[in-house]
Amino acid sequence: MTIDIDEAKVQRKGFNLWLAWTLSTTLGMVVGYLPIALIIQDIELGIARIITPLLAGVVIGLAQWIVLRGYITRSYDWILNHAGGWVIGYAIGLFVVQLLSSFPLGALVGFVLFGIIVAVFQWPILRREVPNLWFWILANVIAWTLGAFISQSVAASLNQSTGISLVSNTLITVGVTGLVAGAITALALIWIVRKPERATY
Repeated sequence: MTIDIDEAKVQRKGFNLWLAWTLSTTLGMVVGYLPIALIIQDIELGIARIITPLLAGVVIGLAQWIVLRGYITRSYDWILNHAGGWVIGYAIGLFVVQLLSSFPLGALVGFVLFGIIVAVFQWPILRREVPNLWFWILANVIAWTLGAFISQSVAASLNQSTGISLVSNTLITVGVTGLVAGAITALALIWIVRKPERATY
């Protein structure tokens, strides 16, 4: 099922959509990761790698759906597609990061793959508004990759200066990642909805 975004409403309330999408993505990341961050030392790493993306994907998808439903008529599939993209993207991205851990750009390749997979899962729902899949892939790759690197820099800087706990480090990392990724993908979505005729370049 595809969704049809109310272009006139986006024109009138573009900033509201951008802010709500950015905050919902950030909040979804924090809430999605919080339960695992609190018990990570008490569960097996393999289980955490399954539960974390599933929970985070569902929560972020739900948070973004709450924002989207104010601009569209039907969007329930967004939650399922987002969660599916997160689980598969997280698993493949993490595998690649570990596989290429000895290479300087190993993490970058993993983040790029994650962004591609999330975008591919979301696009069937957005294809009416975003006819060009590559535009949405590019936006997601830039958003999630940049968010991941900025968040790691912020967390490393804070850890070096104040020595924050593992839970705090995790929440700061995912919070900053969600903030950056949410802001960029929201801009991309609003831009493409306002200028749909330019989506096919």
